Amino acid sequence: MDTDTTTRSVWEFLEQPNTHAPQTQALYEWGLNCNHNANPFLVFLDLTGWSEDNYGERMITNPASLGYMELDYLADALREYANNPHQVTAWVDTLMSCEGV
Repeated sequence: MDTDTTTRSVWEFLEQPNTHAPQTQALYEWGLNCNHNANPFLVFLDLTGWSEDNYGERMITNPASLGYMELDYLADALREYANNPHQVTAWVDTLMSCEGV
């Protein structure tokens, strides 16, 4: 896992090899193409409790319907989280600390 504490852009972070949370990274990258209420990565943050733990509230209060691709990416990331929540959470924490997120 990335233990470097230097601040970097989200793009630099995403270019690094990711063996701990590749499905979650794929979900994040797909979500960059979605509007806020239909962003499956934000739904992921809500479902895993990350947004509540870090912001004290959910990211999306009224989600739009997700398409089949968004649901597929979300399912893969949730499966990855269910198998190893600590590594996925650590990856999300690092991602969310990057500049430009």
